[in-house]
Amino acid sequence: MPFSPKLTFAMDPEAAAKAARKAARKAAAEAQEEEEPEIDPEAEAKAARKAARKAARAAQEEEAEEPEIDPAAEAKAALKAKDRRKAARAAARAAQEEEEEEEPEIDPEAKAKAALKAAKKAARAEEGEELVEDASSEKRKAPTETRSPADAKQRKLAESNAGVITKVASKEVGTVEFRKLHDIVVHSSCPAPFETFDAATVSLGAALGKALLAQGYTAPSPIQAQAWPIALGGHDMVAVAKTGSGKTCGFLLPALARIAQRGPAQVPKSLGWSASEPARPSVLVVAPTRELALQIGTEASKFAPAVKARVVVLYGGAPKGPQVGECRRGVDILVGTPGRLNDLCEGNAQRGLSAPISLEAVTYLVLDEADQMLDMGFEKDIRRLVDRCPATGAPEEAGGAGGAGANTKRQTLFFTATWPWKVQAAATSLTSKGAVQVRIGQGEGGDKLTLNKAVTHEIVLAEWKDKIWKLKEHLKSSFSSTESAVVFAATKGGCDFLEMTIKEHLSGSWCRAIHGDKEQWEREEILSQFRAKVAGGQQAVLVATDVAARGLDIPGISMVCVYDFSCSMQPAGQAIENFVHRVGRTGRAGRTGRALTFWSSEDKGARELVKLLEEAGQKAPKELSDIAAWERPARPAKGKGKGKGKGKGKGKW
Repeated sequence: MPFSPKLTFAMDPEAAAKAARKAARKAAAEAQEEEEPEIDPEAEAKAARKAARKAARAAQEEEAEEPEIDPAAEAKAALKAKDRRKAARAAARAAQEEEEEEEPEIDPEAKAKAALKAAKKAARAEEGEELVEDASSEKRKAPTETRSPADAKQRKLAESNAGVITKVASKEVGTVEFRKLHDIVVHSSCPAPFETFDAATVSLGAALGKALLAQGYTAPSPIQAQAWPIALGGHDMVAVAKTGSGKTCGFLLPALARIAQRGPAQVPKSLGWSASEPARPSVLVVAPTRELALQIGTEASKFAPAVKARVVVLYGGAPKGPQVGECRRGVDILVGTPGRLNDLCEGNAQRGLSAPISLEAVTYLVLDEADQMLDMGFEKDIRRLVDRCPATGAPEEAGGAGGAGANTKRQTLFFTATWPWKVQAAATSLTSKGAVQVRIGQGEGGDKLTLNKAVTHEIVLAEWKDKIWKLKEHLKSSFSSTESAVVFAATKGGCDFLEMTIKEHLSGSWCRAIHGDKEQWEREEILSQFRAKVAGGQQAVLVATDVAARGLDIPGISMVCVYDFSCSMQPAGQAIENFVHRVGRTGRAGRTGRALTFWSSEDKGARELVKLLEEAGQKAPKELSDIAAWERPARPAKGKGKGKGKGKGKGKW
């Protein structure tokens, strides 16, 4: 039979593929053998390209030697052979392009290796073509499975969430047993707690339920479990709970759930290039410090997108212009400090500037860390803010309630870490008569200061000149490279001194100080860096005055050091209260922690400190117990900014 060009494609596919692979491997081996130091790199590269082309030709020549086969199989084999030759030619071109794109300064040895890599690529291409099927085959749809990096991230998050869901508490033990288990005390008719996320999601909504799981939450904390049904029922609430108990989500989630049902607030109508109607938020959260306000805003922003809500934070120490601009874009949840909130509610008549916010629509008011706001002398400012909001009404009219008559009257949630008489008086006057009182982890003695039992305490007796050496010794022996700490000092100068000393002692570790002399932007930057270090498991030390002792929630802090227990002219009762809030920075959100406290002969409050330690199951040093035995009882702490009448107060700031 005479030779026909058509018959060059009539062949056994398996034999052809085998021959092609054999030729390609031989070419790769030849290229590798030539990789000797004395051979010219240019020649090596040329040989590699030649080998790749030779592999392609060999495949074609093998096909020509095959006898004629069935016409039906011929067409299929032709397509496969064409694909193989195309792949081989592409590999040869790739080898040439890799060689041509090399920069002059690259080592010749590297060029040779690149050529060798191209040859191997050709061999793999020949081998892989064995699996190529007809164009109509289902297997050719495989490339559609490719996903972008964003898709991969979403799949990873979904898998992570699936793992979280399996860990979510789903077993309910009953209201009485749950409250007993978590030391929850209620003093009036109170709704049953949401013991699981399954129970909570029914009221909070599926969107917020998914957002909670996405943030890694596995079950409601005690304060969340009990606060959510109270808030969603429209009841005023007074909650006494230690710091780090999860109360931020306890008051934010019910508000977001109602925003999801009613829709976000409208954007204020523009009245000109520099004026607009005031923003009218439905939720107001008041906090004592800038740091706490920013922290609450950050937490709210994690869940707000799920219900299309906007969160704005207002605080002093920063320009008003950008904050006003944020308000003009619309606000659902407004978080702020008392001074700045009142300023922006009033505007500036002298400059012809109208107020950028109005509290006339606030039906859900939260006073967070209320005891500290009273201590700082903010009571008058708080009352001015409350007067700007709607009056208190029945539970069914409150912002947290559901139903047609809801969202017309104010609902107030009052959160405090302590419960002295002055806080009780303020809570009574700012909430309704039917307010539900809840105490978490404090038993019936909710008016007493308590220590977190998850924190292990170590008390070191040392005079002021010896404390720095004791601190160095402790950091050297008991502070690992993955731990973080907050060191509290009484003065700004003390903070700067400790920052410098710790930096020298822990060479290469992160250590910064924050206090009142730092600019606001600098404090925010330092706290942001510290949070990142803590989250990343890196060694870090933050030195601070009491500006950071309350409200800041940075999960994962390993240790707190109370370097200065008290200071001169400070009542012992105030020192004890500050101590409780300082050590509350560790052992948060179900974690354990430890606290190192230095006690000198100048400090006061030994009797109360020993009592606190014993009630928390901790052992006080014998020397401290001996001091407590003869020390006079501490006088209760008094709020700052309150005089004794007749205009002789110290001023509210």
